[in-house]
Amino acid sequence: MIPAFDEHGYLPPGIHPATLDEIEARFGKEPELRRVQMESLRWLVEIAQRAGVERLVVNGSFVTDEFEPNDVDCVLLASPDFPRDTEAEAELIAGMPFLQIDIVKQTDFDVMVETIFATDRRFRRKGMLEVVPWN
Repeated sequence: MIPAFDEHGYLPPGIHPATLDEIEARFGKEPELRRVQMESLRWLVEIAQRAGVERLVVNGSFVTDEFEPNDVDCVLLASPDFPRDTEAEAELIAGMPFLQIDIVKQTDFDVMVETIFATDRRFRRKGMLEVVPWN
């Protein structure tokens, strides 16, 4: 279950596992902008799995109480044999509407989720979501 927001409109600090259906129920229904962002996130998951991504963490204003978020920030942990599917890799590199995508190896993934995604611009601690199950 995705936890409640704090007084700043953020998830509690940490990585919170959630299925795509849970993410959609909480963040992807209203308004229309959130629905299309959620659709792009669903496409991303399918393509990322084909390409050989091991983990996908979602952050940014999409996982806050913002009515109309700017975009969906995503960090993808590439597997050691990434890319398994070069067409899927090309789709990830080309990007998707409403998504900011970073494909990284373990060290950079750790920096992203432990430092960059873990705070806002005012250095307030905040949480993020990890899409589960994976593969």
